[in-house]
Amino acid sequence: MRAAEELFARGAPPQGQPPQYIPGPAAPAQAASAPTAKERKKQEKEARRKAKAAAKAKPGKPADAATPAAAGERFDVPRPGGRLSGGRATHVAARMTATVTVSLLALGTVGVMAYNAGHPAPVETGITDEQVSQYRLTQFPVERAIAFADRYARLCANQNPEQAEQRRQAIARLSSAGVDTTCGWDGKGSQVVAYSVWSGYMEPVAEYPQHAYYIGIQVQLTTGALRTLSVPVWVDHLKSGNGMRVVGDVGTLPQPDQATPPSVKDPLQVDSELSGDLQGKLFADFFTSWGSSNGTTLTRYVAPGASSAARAGLRGALDSPKVSDVKVLLPKGVSATDGHKWKVDDVTWARVSVQWKTGNAHVTERYRVQIVLTDQGWFVKDIRAGVADEQGGKADS
Repeated sequence: MRAAEELFARGAPPQGQPPQYIPGPAAPAQAASAPTAKERKKQEKEARRKAKAAAKAKPGKPADAATPAAAGERFDVPRPGGRLSGGRATHVAARMTATVTVSLLALGTVGVMAYNAGHPAPVETGITDEQVSQYRLTQFPVERAIAFADRYARLCANQNPEQAEQRRQAIARLSSAGVDTTCGWDGKGSQVVAYSVWSGYMEPVAEYPQHAYYIGIQVQLTTGALRTLSVPVWVDHLKSGNGMRVVGDVGTLPQPDQATPPSVKDPLQVDSELSGDLQGKLFADFFTSWGSSNGTTLTRYVAPGASSAARAGLRGALDSPKVSDVKVLLPKGVSATDGHKWKVDDVTWARVSVQWKTGNAHVTERYRVQIVLTDQGWFVKDIRAGVADEQGGKADS
C-alpha cells in the first residue's frame, strides 16, 4: 500500500505507457517510511555544502562521495586569474620552456650568421716571406703610388724660368724636408713634357722597409728626348694609401735594351684564290658596316654566335674603309700548291689590311679576321686588331 502511495506521490505515467520507476533519495535500511519535506530540504542543503567544499579542495584530492561524478576523465579548470597545477600544469610549462629555448637558439644562430657575414674570418694564405720576395708580393698601394710619382716626375721635367718659384713650391709640398726642391735644375733653359707613363720599374727603398719604393716614370719631352726618372715614394698607411711623400732626390735610369726578334718559324701558307675572292665579296662590305656599327647590315656578314667584337664595330671612330690586302691562311701543314678544298664548317683566319679615314688624314691598320664556311658561304666569326710580323729583325734606321 505504501509503495502505491509513493508512485502516486511522484506522478503517474501518461496514459498508454507502462509505469516507470523513478528512484528517490536512498532511505536508511531501518526506516520504512519516506522522508518528510523538512528532511528532504535538509538533505539538499547538505549536498550543496559538500559540493562547495569539494570545489574548494586542493587539486588531486578526491572528490567527496556525495559530489556528482563527471562523465569521463577528470579535467581541472582553473579559476579566472588562476593557473593550472599538477601533472597538466607541468606538461604545459615544459612545452612552453622548450618553445622559448628553441626560439632563443634560432635567434642566436641568426645573430651569429649576420655577424659573420659582416666580419669574414681571416684567410691563411700560407705564403712564406721567401715567396713574397721571390714573386714581389707587397701590400704597397702600387697604383696610387705610381700616380703620385708620375705627378712629381712631370713637375721635375717641366722647366720654365718664368715659373721657377711656382715649380719649387709645388715640389716642396710633395717631398720631405731634405729633398732638393729644385729637383736638380739650375734655373736655366726650358723643356716641356709631352707625355709620361710608368716604365714598370720598382725597387724597395731600404731605409723605409715595405713603406717606400723607387718608381720608374718614363717621360718624353716635346723635343722627342726620352728619360726614365726614378722617384722614391713613401706611403704612411699601406691599406688606405694615404700619407704619401717623395723621400729622396730623383735620378735617370738607363733605357731598356732592344733585342732583335727572329723571323716566324713555319709561317702558314696563303690561299691566294680565296683571298682575292673574299676581298670584294665579304671584307669590303663587312668593314663598311663594322666601322659604323650598323647592326642591320652587319647581320648579313657575321656568323651565328659571332664574337661581341665582330658584332659591335667601331661606332664611327674611323670611316670610309678600303680593304687593300687580304691573306686567307690555309690549315697547318697544307701547302699553297696542294689545291686545298674547303668544306662546310671549316674555320680559318685571314689577315686583312684596311685603310681608314680619320679627319683629313688616312691611316692603314691590320686585322686578324676569323671566318667560317656555311651552306650560304663565308661569314665573319671573330675579329682582332694587329698582325704579327713574320720577317723579324730590326727596321732600317
